[in-house]
Amino acid sequence: MKFIDSAAVENTASVTDWIDAMEQAMVKSLTGELILPGRLHLDRGDDTFLLMPCIDDSYWVTKLVSFCPGNSSLGHPSIYGTVVLNSSATGEPLALIEGASLTANRTAAVTALGIKYLTDMNAERLGIIGTGTQGIHQAIFACTIRPVKKVTISDRSVTAIEKFEQEFKRHFQDITLTVADDTWKVCNESDIVITATNSKDPVFPENPGIFRDQTFIGTGSYKPDCREYPDAFYKCIRQIFTDTLHGLKESGDLIHPVKKGLISREHVHSLGSLIKKDVILSHAPVRFFKTVGSAIFDLFAARLIYEKSLQRTD
Repeated sequence: MKFIDSAAVENTASVTDWIDAMEQAMVKSLTGELILPGRLHLDRGDDTFLLMPCIDDSYWVTKLVSFCPGNSSLGHPSIYGTVVLNSSATGEPLALIEGASLTANRTAAVTALGIKYLTDMNAERLGIIGTGTQGIHQAIFACTIRPVKKVTISDRSVTAIEKFEQEFKRHFQDITLTVADDTWKVCNESDIVITATNSKDPVFPENPGIFRDQTFIGTGSYKPDCREYPDAFYKCIRQIFTDTLHGLKESGDLIHPVKKGLISREHVHSLGSLIKKDVILSHAPVRFFKTVGSAIFDLFAARLIYEKSLQRTD
């Protein structure tokens, strides 16, 4: 049984490898060929604990993940996780993988797919709201898949911003990085806006005027009572794309607008259906991709890291 730590997860596969793996997973999720039960939620106050299994003909993956938003005040990451990879043929344990890094990379790769299929290939301005571990991975992947020249960031935590700046400059010394005082400025200075917050309430004001000609990627809103986007935002879009449609039962940013009639259920699509060209992208200037996460992405991520690690030891 292999033990794969966070350093190995970060260094074993390239950004392109991650994106390709997540695209395969997204398309595969539409076939019904995998056993993918609903993930088990254990909510304890503001903290959430998840058990996420998925199995195909080769592998069985189980992810245990904790999300404790109060950790930031303690100087700890909000997300911890462990991924167990087994053979689905024999049940043999194959690998124990550090889950927080795997989750951050696979989520950023899924976001990159939203950028790939929803944005102009020449988009040069990126905005990041929420500069924690997830935010930096989102920025790295976005700046790899698009020719970004300027990144505008916003966060309530000065410490988080400082850590983001240090890590970002380690990867991209030639990209201009600026800090915005509010989310309106992030919108005004960006072609692509990624929200990666723990907020329960919308991070943007109820002002439809700030939403114009941008693609928004929502990675927060992890529970039904959490929202990153206000009602005014949904009046500016014609479609919502999501990584998996089970988010319609889990994420406030999908549940709320449909329930309130801000957008119809018929206009919420999986990104996989767009990739397969089963859905036509509207010409609306504002676009939205909501990531919710699924064990299918963990399965393909764990397989990627495990098989790459085997190649390195051959």
